Amino acid sequence: MNYRSIPRISNSDLTEFKNHIFGYNKKKPVAAFAFGTALHELILEPHKVSELPGNIDLALVQKLALNAKNDKYLRWIVPFSRKEIIKLWEDPATGLALKSKLDIVHKGRIVVDIKSTSCKSLADFLKSSENYDYDRQAAFYLDAIGAKQFLFVAVQKVAPFHIWIVQYYEGGTFIAAGRKKYKTLLREWKRRIDSGQQFKPSTWCQNPENQEGIVNSITGL
Repeated sequence: MNYRSIPRISNSDLTEFKNHIFGYNKKKPVAAFAFGTALHELILEPHKVSELPGNIDLALVQKLALNAKNDKYLRWIVPFSRKEIIKLWEDPATGLALKSKLDIVHKGRIVVDIKSTSCKSLADFLKSSENYDYDRQAAFYLDAIGAKQFLFVAVQKVAPFHIWIVQYYEGGTFIAAGRKKYKTLLREWKRRIDSGQQFKPSTWCQNPENQEGIVNSITGL
């Protein structure tokens, strides 16, 4: 069953909602999404990969996956962690139903997210973290399971193909700023529901009768 169609709010749904609020007509980066998905599968669940999409640079994604597998940090944490974990929970302030899919969870305390990036330097990646609301994602994912540490593993898609490890901790300014962002969006989402202006993300299941079945299928309830 498709995780994205679960009728719960994800961090990606919050991005779509934000664009809706401010009238941004941003197209989804389909090619970049396909590339990132393929890279994730090759790194985290290579045994599940049956066929990679034909619209990506297969040689490049395989090269990057090999680089990542040889990275000292990933070699240490991946074998001892849970991977591609789906978490469903409720926001305590608004009661809204939320969801997240976490790349790597280590002992319930560390969340690791793999990002493919075209940034030329670590400084550029850190700046892009602000532009793409990576702080909001980090806070959202930490709160999903009550973890205390978040790491980005940035896999450079251009030469010299570096891998950068960027760490953030609960209580730091990065996480605090991200939490403020997602909480503000959830309050507005709830306000619109209460006023009869409910926003429905484009990925949600369009058949309300199937919603409970989708959630039960994902969670194994």
